[in-house]
Amino acid sequence: MGKSNNEEELVRVNKEKEGKEEPCVEIDEETLFIVTQTFKALSEPTRVKILHLLAQKEHSVNDIAEKLSLLQTTVSHQLRFLKNLRLVKYRREGTTLYYSADDDHVMNMLQQTIHHARHH
Repeated sequence: MGKSNNEEELVRVNKEKEGKEEPCVEIDEETLFIVTQTFKALSEPTRVKILHLLAQKEHSVNDIAEKLSLLQTTVSHQLRFLKNLRLVKYRREGTTLYYSADDDHVMNMLQQTIHHARHH
């Protein structure tokens, strides 16, 4: 069975693009800062554990501390760092704060990286 017109057009466009370099677009300082801070957040094992846990469902600070065998103060400190980067968000229920993931792009990247690491 032959290629459809759409497939043929896609092949033609891709062949035209081959050999053509895309122009390099500079990264502005604010974007550069956010990118480096995001990678900094993902470079710390405790924060990765917290984000991985929050990717599954929301948890209170005490739940996170208990599940990850961490001090509540440690969890609070790490959550503050992640909240400032808008990687996590919280909701208040009485005196309890419940945290959840707040950035699907970063959470997808984290899950893909975990998947990648488990298959190598």
